[in-house]
Amino acid sequence: METSISEIRRTVYEALNRIDRLIEQLKEERRRIEEEFIKRLDKLRFGSFDLEQFEEFLEEPYIVIPTRRRDQWYVIAPKWINFQLGWLDDALSTKSYNVFIVNRYVAWFSEIPKALREKLAFREPLPFKVQDGYLITPENLQEEAWRTYRKYLSRRRGKDRILIKKGYEFQLISRLIEDGILPFIPRPVDPKDLRPFDKIKLRPYQEEAWETFLKTGAIGVFWPFGSGKSFLGLYALGRLRGRKLVVVPTRTLVEQWVNRIKEYLGMGGVDVDVITYHSYHKVRDRAYRLVIFDECHHLPADTFIRLATINTKYRMGFSGSPYREDGRESYIIALTGFPVGMSWEHLINMKIVRKPTFYVYVLRDERAKMRKLEELLKIPEKTIVFCDSIKVGKALSKRFGVPFVYGETAKRIEVIREALEERKMCIVSRVGDEGLSLPQIERVIEVSFLKGSRRQEAQRFGRLMHALKEEPKHIILMTEGELRAYGKRLDAIIEKGFRIQIIR
Repeated sequence: METSISEIRRTVYEALNRIDRLIEQLKEERRRIEEEFIKRLDKLRFGSFDLEQFEEFLEEPYIVIPTRRRDQWYVIAPKWINFQLGWLDDALSTKSYNVFIVNRYVAWFSEIPKALREKLAFREPLPFKVQDGYLITPENLQEEAWRTYRKYLSRRRGKDRILIKKGYEFQLISRLIEDGILPFIPRPVDPKDLRPFDKIKLRPYQEEAWETFLKTGAIGVFWPFGSGKSFLGLYALGRLRGRKLVVVPTRTLVEQWVNRIKEYLGMGGVDVDVITYHSYHKVRDRAYRLVIFDECHHLPADTFIRLATINTKYRMGFSGSPYREDGRESYIIALTGFPVGMSWEHLINMKIVRKPTFYVYVLRDERAKMRKLEELLKIPEKTIVFCDSIKVGKALSKRFGVPFVYGETAKRIEVIREALEERKMCIVSRVGDEGLSLPQIERVIEVSFLKGSRRQEAQRFGRLMHALKEEPKHIILMTEGELRAYGKRLDAIIEKGFRIQIIR
């Protein structure tokens, strides 16, 4: 008993010491911000300022303004404060201020500070649910539901349900989500569908997500890159009996999933199919116990949405970048299930994911970009060079004597790994943008990219968040014209609170 009491006392003291250290860190950060603010005031040649008002500013260093859309706000904060939330609006942001768009999706995908959440005052969602082709409503709200969602509804059945028009169920769910309603009815996992599996040990936050899945049977997991979404998926494949399906966007990820399934599930992996989003025709007539949609932000696309109709008992969706250029974020949730999110800052502070350092070299023309690339590659670091242009990629491959991995490349993961080990670099097209997990990568250099795509930018720097190196480098080579035309892709970096050093 004495030993156990001593251990408890020591654990408590250690926890208190950690809290004390955290308090000191917060005080130091407060002093740093105050000094920075004073420096900037001096630089701008302002006169004296009210310290008391400055302290009040630090307690609430943002402005909240409602947009024209319901349950959506602009949150405006000075750029010199490490503040990130929601989606950065490049058109409205200035040299001094960042303007973020915050809506209910942000509240589901990540964490909103309590004080800010109170200021946003999200409306209480109506208690509507969708089940077996019906919109389920309380009796006193059926008329309101009928008026509001008439476009998707066929006829009333009794006092508490309305039949949904055939083929309109996902559209209705999406609309309900846009209105702040999570219309899913939990379908807990049947204990008979579970089997023992101990080859993967989940972290505490992964265990919480697993418990949510057991209670609901359908989840969308929206954690940062490198935080272990795919390992949660592997654990689910190992725990659930019956046939399972994993859907991924590229053949590169097919290879990665197949390799990991063999490693962690062994013979148990024979009951798992792995396909790309383009392969619906291969599985449309099959039934599954579980479907995992990796990089599920692809699922709402017109060409892929029919995959959501696959006959499955349970489902999971994974994405580190749950937004779309076409604005169909609500569909990401509608097609996967109960959202499970976590702040990037929290996982970075826990040292579960890495925080890259970012550099943008702005150069005169393409020839100057190639000279800068050659200069950078003289520094021996394990490097992925991203190049969307097949023509340029092949030329770089020949010039540097390293492989170029693109659509026609077989065994992509193997080729990239060998190139990193033997030559310390590999040139990769957009087939390596998503989901690629190679912890040995120390640096990413982008020489060619998909115009202003923020999602591609997020996915590419996400490769470094898996890294073993403490501060991996993400370098983007742009001409002046590219920066003017496609600079909005950099918002994907800024909106996560990362700083970019622009070098001319």
